[in-house]
Amino acid sequence: MTGAHRMSDSKSGQAQATRRHLEKIGRRLFAQRGFAGVSAEEIVAAAHVTRGALYHHYSGKDGLFEAVVDTVMGEVHARLAASAESARDPMEALRKGIAVFLSVCTEPATQRILLIDAPAVLGWTKWREMDAKYGFGLLKQAIGGAMKARLIDKQDVDLLAHILLGALTEAAMLVARSSDQAAVRSQAEHALASMLQGWRRIDA
Repeated sequence: MTGAHRMSDSKSGQAQATRRHLEKIGRRLFAQRGFAGVSAEEIVAAAHVTRGALYHHYSGKDGLFEAVVDTVMGEVHARLAASAESARDPMEALRKGIAVFLSVCTEPATQRILLIDAPAVLGWTKWREMDAKYGFGLLKQAIGGAMKARLIDKQDVDLLAHILLGALTEAAMLVARSSDQAAVRSQAEHALASMLQGWRRIDA
């Protein structure tokens, strides 16, 4: 390896470390005080980096927040995927996924970042695009599996996945904005389970 390559790798590693550090600090501050309650100056001060570093890696506070949202969504996706692995069949995977997702939505940090601030900061269209990037594939896989197992009648998989994703998203928003989150979460989980039961074949 040449000296130039070593220097390039070193700079790349330093850049990645800086991004990870900024995201860690940003995530903590956004979770504690919300996007509007944190300034770019506070982020760089807490991270012990220059304002230029923040703008170089993320083009500012908004870009950092989007990166944090993407990371949190990825973690939620991993938890949903893990819950599906222990399911006996695709329909149970959907039910478990719904329960896990609504449970995650009551966690203060996740709730603040994903459900309260993200739609307002990123805009509804961008937020839905990011939500679909992670959630849509899992739902499509489970629904498609249920059809192959003859638990659900064959129909448009994408359509059903979009319908369920929309229902889950609205349910999560209702839970996040409720004064009695435990009760609304329970009601939402029951309603979504009933919807899934309605999709099930009579002879399944």
